[in-house]
Amino acid sequence: MAKSPVEVWLWLLMVMQPYNPKTNEILAQCGGDATAASKMVRDGQFPFLNEKERKRAEQVRMSAIRPILEMCSKNGIRIVTLDDDEYPNALREIVDPPILLFTAGSLEGLNEQTAIAAVGARNVSDYGRAAAEGILTPLAKMGIAIVSGLAVGADSAAHRAALMGHGRTIGVLGCGILVNYPAENAQLKRDIVDNGGAVISELLPTARTYAAYFRHRNRIISGLCSGTLIIEAGEKSGSLLTAAHAIDQGREVFCIPPHDIFSKRYSGVVPLLREGAVPVFGYTDIVERLLSDYSDRERILNMLDEPEELSKEETRKPQPAEKKSAKAAPPAEIPKSAIEDILTGLQPDEAAVLKAIAEKPAGMDELVERCGMEYSALSETITNLELFGHVTRGMDGSYYVST
Repeated sequence: MAKSPVEVWLWLLMVMQPYNPKTNEILAQCGGDATAASKMVRDGQFPFLNEKERKRAEQVRMSAIRPILEMCSKNGIRIVTLDDDEYPNALREIVDPPILLFTAGSLEGLNEQTAIAAVGARNVSDYGRAAAEGILTPLAKMGIAIVSGLAVGADSAAHRAALMGHGRTIGVLGCGILVNYPAENAQLKRDIVDNGGAVISELLPTARTYAAYFRHRNRIISGLCSGTLIIEAGEKSGSLLTAAHAIDQGREVFCIPPHDIFSKRYSGVVPLLREGAVPVFGYTDIVERLLSDYSDRERILNMLDEPEELSKEETRKPQPAEKKSAKAAPPAEIPKSAIEDILTGLQPDEAAVLKAIAEKPAGMDELVERCGMEYSALSETITNLELFGHVTRGMDGSYYVST
């Protein structure tokens, strides 16, 4: 089936309006062919259309579409439609995907990249900001895309954490892409695009803010990703809607544990944790859960090492998932000869940390002092050692050498 022209998709959007479940129902009946769907809408062949939709089908003409195309061209906005190869596959799989995305920046390569959503309160605490940076920056360094809503507070912290890790981040707007909202994030939007990310919206470029738009855009944030991290949320936080969408979409939900279990500031994450959300104490908690999914596992392992390195060094191959049970108890002592064999295939930082653990098992705080490394650098190095099965974490929180 040939791809439908962008003009046809725009006509369908203007008639049916963004986030209208009827649009996807119509497309399904037409085999995803927007040209056929538009013709049937225009000819009144769908009895379930309401009066406003029928009237727009009669009134919207090409003369109303050309100015939008010119506006997008002038401002460097691309229109990615549901039948484009660049359209994110993960988003295409949800029940009600947007039929097109107005895009500043690029989505190219996102289908080959694991993505994690990170959302939270607008009045995020210093604890939330620090946690976002400590968890998301290492993920971004690994090559995992960070997706958020470009709101003030936790969303902004998530985007900035990704930029600090020189990673890719995607901002999903609840307004038109040319609307300067929130005004204080204008520079952040530019930084996201300039650093290889994208800012997207399913709304016409000049669409103003409206409460319902922000609720609808939450399904896009979670829909783009393998999982959603709730940084911080009160009982009525909008980020809980994103978590609900993630659950409905069959995606993982992660939560940063509350800084204060008695504070209303954090009360929104408590029910999620009780219902099975993954508690996140460090970015390795997210990585380990992603490794349990085959498609994410392959992408993440490709991020960690060049394929030829993996084929050369048997000791650097990831251990089977069944080995994770080794964390239940400290492993037996490893012969020095086996440790020397492992060291030959490691990077200098990895070798130094492994030597320290081999001398005496220890937790993160002690290893920071013994290895003379920053906490974030040590955490990243230990994650690599864990992923390749060289160290395991015991029930006491100490790390041990394993084979």
